[in-house]
Amino acid sequence: MGHAPSEPPAAAPSPATPGRLTRLIKKIWWFHSFFALFFGVGVMLFARHGLAYADKLLMVLGLSWLLMFVALRFIVGPANRSENEKLIKKGVRLGTNYVIKQLYQQMFFFLVPLYASSATWSLSSFNWWMAPILLACAVVSTLDLVFDNVIMERRLLASSMYGLAMFGLLNVILPLAFGVTHLEGLLVAACATPIAVALLSFSARAVFAPQGLVITIAVTLGLFAAVAYGRRVIPPAPLSMSETAVGHGGYGTYECLPASKHVIRRTQLDGLRCGSLLVEPGGIKEEVVHVWKHDRRVVARVTPIKLTCDGDGQVFRSELPPALMPADPEGNWQCVTETVGGQLVGVRKFQIVGADGKVREPGAKGPDDDAGAGDDGGTGADGGAGDGGVGARDGGAGARDGGAGPHDGGTPPGRDGAPADAPTR
Repeated sequence: MGHAPSEPPAAAPSPATPGRLTRLIKKIWWFHSFFALFFGVGVMLFARHGLAYADKLLMVLGLSWLLMFVALRFIVGPANRSENEKLIKKGVRLGTNYVIKQLYQQMFFFLVPLYASSATWSLSSFNWWMAPILLACAVVSTLDLVFDNVIMERRLLASSMYGLAMFGLLNVILPLAFGVTHLEGLLVAACATPIAVALLSFSARAVFAPQGLVITIAVTLGLFAAVAYGRRVIPPAPLSMSETAVGHGGYGTYECLPASKHVIRRTQLDGLRCGSLLVEPGGIKEEVVHVWKHDRRVVARVTPIKLTCDGDGQVFRSELPPALMPADPEGNWQCVTETVGGQLVGVRKFQIVGADGKVREPGAKGPDDDAGAGDDGGTGADGGAGDGGVGARDGGAGARDGGAGPHDGGTPPGRDGAPADAPTR
């Protein structure tokens, strides 16, 4: 008994080709994305001027959170869409989505230059990480098709991005609006962000339920501990160090920042000092300290003095106490500027070399290894005078044949008695 030949399966229908109007609308959205990107660059250029309105920015932040709360609950997202959606509701959803997108863009572009200028861009520092992340979020928020179809369709992702912007903005605005220190503003931002993100991501009933409260409090405490312990990797925006210098020798008549030196001879360490020019809208909100480091070891923490200088900003200058100078000062040095709360503001690196201006080879002995100099510059192995030895603790740079140190008014002689090279400014 024969079987009828089976019919071949029907071919799957090919996807419909987008119409001309659809393609035109898509091109318009991409054009709008590029326009938003260039507009965001303009916001970056004038961000610091906007800090003069810190109290108003704080109000805008609160209103933006309220708008996000209402929108994610009742307007945008897949949960608030239906197949037979009316035109009016669709228009409200698209309009709300557009307003939210603008808030994201302006907040992120506003924060990027503030954190970039406050960060220390060095491989030995890690407080620059926020600026690239904020910039990436800013660029993504200008891509309409990505923002509408990916970010706003996922409530947790959208609220997490908003939480990052909120944390960054509170960290900047609170010191300006209320005069608190940067560390206090940072800790308040860490406490406020988790509850704000939780209420945007989940229903209020779920958040305030016993289990939700435990999770929210645990996350808040975790973030609080993380920023308190790792505050050094979060820049104290908008405080920035626009200039810094290390110098030595006599003070100039009108000196604010010392004449900058990157290499200093060990026989010319008198008056070794560090200056930092700090700028912050509305004035410096927190005192700073200078941490002097030699080969990554802390030598001294010095509270700098404030200098009255012309122009914007405030100059802080400190001098390394001669009594704290190591017996062998050669090597790599840093003058680190930090807030009293422990946040990194900037670093100035320099090097101390030998009396002949040469860098000591690794493993080579220093001049003190065979001289046996004491605390008061005791007698060296070659019979140098005690008061003229390497008197690092009293600032005197002595000579092997008993020449005068700089505090005696003489010029430190070289190894053969001839005057050493004068320092270059």
